[in-house]
Amino acid sequence: MDVVVLGGCRVHVMPVIRGLVSESESVVAAFQEVRPEAVALSIGREELEALKAHSGENVPPDNVEEEVYVRGLSRFGDVRKPPPCFVVALGTSTERSIPVYPLDMDDEQYSSTYVASVSTVDILLANVREGRLRKWASKAASPVDFVREWDSVVNQSAGYRKLIAEREAFLARRIRQVASRHGVLLALIDVERAKGVLGRLV
Repeated sequence: MDVVVLGGCRVHVMPVIRGLVSESESVVAAFQEVRPEAVALSIGREELEALKAHSGENVPPDNVEEEVYVRGLSRFGDVRKPPPCFVVALGTSTERSIPVYPLDMDDEQYSSTYVASVSTVDILLANVREGRLRKWASKAASPVDFVREWDSVVNQSAGYRKLIAEREAFLARRIRQVASRHGVLLALIDVERAKGVLGRLV
């Protein structure tokens, strides 16, 4: 976990692996260690609202990319959706009356950024890649390595890399905004985005 001082706030940036059940223990430990005044999650406003309303059942993958992700990550432990790291963070924050902030773009912002970043060629390449992705098998030795490898596979084209850069910049700006209101912030960031976000904070 990296600590970045932004004004009067100590921001504890915790990379998390989306979906891996064992991440729950690390999140609980982070709450005990950091004792945050506020928590921020690398999800959008709509996803946070859905998380609050979720009744606890495991949700199946939405598309081929998610299917491949779940299949590969399952080598390292149980996988669930919604992501246990965020479920536990929200639950613990609620128990302790700690405010929770979404960091990522909302649906409208994401759609606008997607249209501005991803070309028709990028989309066609992604459609071609989908067939190959079904047969793809990672040789990663750890869940962190797997997630980073998967991310590089599904975001190969220039347009998707531009979209990622825009998202990481947005996450960093939102962290700065939230940090301006609190003294200690715990920010849970998807492990594949954490390095890019940190690079924009320091």
